[in-house]
Amino acid sequence: MAIGASGYNALNMAEAYTVFSNGGVRVAPRFIRSIEARGGDTLESVTPERTNVLDPRVAYIVTDMLESVLNEGTAAAVGARFNSPAAGKTGSSHDAWFAGYTSNLLCIVWVGNDDYTDIKMEGAHAAAPIWTEFMLRARKLRRYSEMKPFTPPAGVLPVAIDKASNLPADGTCPDDYQVYFSDGTIPAATCDHPEGPSRNIFQKIFGIGAHRELVMKTVTQPN
Repeated sequence: MAIGASGYNALNMAEAYTVFSNGGVRVAPRFIRSIEARGGDTLESVTPERTNVLDPRVAYIVTDMLESVLNEGTAAAVGARFNSPAAGKTGSSHDAWFAGYTSNLLCIVWVGNDDYTDIKMEGAHAAAPIWTEFMLRARKLRRYSEMKPFTPPAGVLPVAIDKASNLPADGTCPDDYQVYFSDGTIPAATCDHPEGPSRNIFQKIFGIGAHRELVMKTVTQPN
């Protein structure tokens, strides 16, 4: 559903992706920001509706995964041209999608036929190039020029993961990559000890610690 396989329009997708780009806060779309008189007086202004709908730690982890889509995933061609910090997702069905955002701008691109006949193109080839051109031009504008890196909130920790086992890496498995976990969900097992931490001699004698530890203990507190 999240990559465009269901019957949602681009406005629905834009509203959904505000949750990830705003740290778990959904921002309802609005078409008019304000109405001004000829002399410049503001006659009416609209305050965007904001609702907390997702743990900011989860929102950041999704963003981190979507950054990898542009770095080495299905939208690597986007990342090769647009080098500002950005996250995004391609989507393909009968139509083509690309949903992407920076720290200050979100853009959804849909390409398809009105009768939903198959365009026989993937999002990476039909929608992502349009997104790239739009964002390259937007970045030249003063309002969007400062596209900052995404910052993890409290309670999110980087973990080195072994490429072979996809378990947390230690000194015995140096071929790794970095991903983020919510504190309290980091696997206790490692590439060298896939069944979890080894019991010491006293634990083995007295049967202590017979149940395998699944996750490491929490070390930080989220805001």
